[in-house]
Amino acid sequence: MAFLILRPVAKYQISAAHFKAANLPAVGLGLIDTIADQAALAALPQQIEALAPNSLIIFTSTTAAELACQQSIHWPAAIHILAVGQATALRLKNAGLAPEVPALASTEGLLGLAKLQAIKGRQVLIVKGQGGRPDLAQVLSARGAQVSAANLYQRVNIAPPKATEVWHATQIQCIIATSGELIEAAFAQFALQWLQSMPWIVVSPRTQQIATKLGINKILLSEDASDQALIHCAKEFLEQ
Repeated sequence: MAFLILRPVAKYQISAAHFKAANLPAVGLGLIDTIADQAALAALPQQIEALAPNSLIIFTSTTAAELACQQSIHWPAAIHILAVGQATALRLKNAGLAPEVPALASTEGLLGLAKLQAIKGRQVLIVKGQGGRPDLAQVLSARGAQVSAANLYQRVNIAPPKATEVWHATQIQCIIATSGELIEAAFAQFALQWLQSMPWIVVSPRTQQIATKLGINKILLSEDASDQALIHCAKEFLEQ
């Protein structure tokens, strides 16, 4: 029996290898890929350079950070940079930036940061993928921030998915998904009854809500979307 790890194409092989290194049989499945938005990338340097002092830039994914760091940008000195998780932060640090990271790698974790509390009138630029993390912008706007977005890429479903090995539904004991988009992509790809009958590991209250709305009843919540946290949650699942 094995875990089925739903990941973007760039990460499915890495996650499966980490699980196997932890002695957890796993099949990695690449369900979505990303396509860069060239117009948004071209506009990003001016977007960032035009921010007022004491503004904030929030990076919501490693893909967003990677694409941004490939551009020629003059980063204003008096800007606060936030990253959703450690992997995103590492990419920014490698570019010479000093991002702040929440303890919980999620929208909820970001919104709990002290820098995002008293932000009425301040500019916040969210660097992300098209359609990603709508709750983040909504809550920050409600707090009085002047929110804008740089949608640097689009997500597209892969059909057929890319797998680390040949697998069958009867081999899978638990499905792991690291985003709502991946859960929805799975429901567009596989049998509804099978997906609803399986235990799932998801990574945030938002992804838990999406899974519940799609009829999944057995849900475990990982601390975050890192492979280390997923492995820890998978081991807890096996101990039940």
